[in-house]
Amino acid sequence: MNSKLLATASFLVMAAVLPQPARAGQPIWPTPDLPGANKGEIEAYWIGPNVRVSEARIGKRGATTVTWFNRDGTIKRQTEVSILEPGFVDIISRRFPEAVVRSRFTPDFIRRSAYSNVIQGVNEEWKIVLPNKTGPSGHNTSTPDSRVFVDEFHPRQGLIALDIYVHGKLENTVGPFRQYSFENVHLSDDGSAALIVWKDESKKTTQLVVLDPGGKISFRVDCDHPVHSPIAAPGGAGALLLANQGGTNQNTFLWYTRDGKLSTLEVSPNPYCMGWIPETRKSLFTTSLGYDHRYRLIDWDTGKSLWDIPCPGDHGHALAIGLTPRLVIFAVGELYKPGPWRGTQLVVREGEKEWIRAFYAISVKDGSLVARWQAPYPRRLSTDDRESFLWLGDRLFFITSDEVVEFSEEEIISKKNGWK
Repeated sequence: MNSKLLATASFLVMAAVLPQPARAGQPIWPTPDLPGANKGEIEAYWIGPNVRVSEARIGKRGATTVTWFNRDGTIKRQTEVSILEPGFVDIISRRFPEAVVRSRFTPDFIRRSAYSNVIQGVNEEWKIVLPNKTGPSGHNTSTPDSRVFVDEFHPRQGLIALDIYVHGKLENTVGPFRQYSFENVHLSDDGSAALIVWKDESKKTTQLVVLDPGGKISFRVDCDHPVHSPIAAPGGAGALLLANQGGTNQNTFLWYTRDGKLSTLEVSPNPYCMGWIPETRKSLFTTSLGYDHRYRLIDWDTGKSLWDIPCPGDHGHALAIGLTPRLVIFAVGELYKPGPWRGTQLVVREGEKEWIRAFYAISVKDGSLVARWQAPYPRRLSTDDRESFLWLGDRLFFITSDEVVEFSEEEIISKKNGWK
């Protein structure tokens, strides 16, 4: 899953666990767990199999440390980071001592290059020292599995180019192109990417540039204008563009391949692309009206919807969604309904609610329920939960703050280990 999917999942978690409106005399915000002034706190959570983050804060200062573990539980390496993304971390490394940098006798060119920007893969063991370049810096991004990393840069104002790294090695430099509006590169989970640019200096014609997972240009084709937010299909086979004309066209998606625009389709209300079924041209969209979310699978080869369903479960909220060749797996927070042997007053404070985690596996073919799994005990899901699915090679993982588990498509379909 890409960074947009992670942000959407975080939003849905918040929607699922917001407390009920406070009654008269009750505090709006949660009350402290301890008396006295806070002198220090730490939060730790998983971001991948065997990869743990610790965020510590004392007063106004804090530090974020990433720890990689060996399979036997011993520490492989540990580093302090300044930027944390699903597929990479950013380590600012000094090239010269601070006294040298601050000295009035140090030449400007040394001062400008005093720090090197070091990028470390989260789920692959590579490290990249990004070269210092002239011109404004751009948007860096990577696939969640860390296989592909893209360093966007601007050789000069108005131009955009991409250095594309695969498994930590520079595979290709694409561009420079004339930047269209404020559009950046958009990277899909399999490493395919898409970018909207101006065709030439006249800035009268826009073009869609689509890259394959190896960092090579798959195709470049003229496209409509104005448009924004391209979404590359697996293998660089095509891309979706969203019309940018406002009004009734604001939810219209345009499907392009190397043959040009093949179809248009309105997806509403409030559409968001959750991702692609692996190695297909079928994408899952969520639409919403308030807290009412629906999920729609679209086959862009035909330009038609295959199915459209509400979020599975009884009053459930999707916390994360995993896509496999045969299944769409919903991680859902469901409102817990206590039996006669216990009451909510015994487990949560008055006015609050308790949620239970469940998983629903939906058929890619027709949207029907294939299997369901539910946790045996309820819990109070908090907004700190970081729930996501992650493909590493041919293995699918589900990650929360506290646990990392591996999913098996065959196990789900055969209804083993608690799947019903």
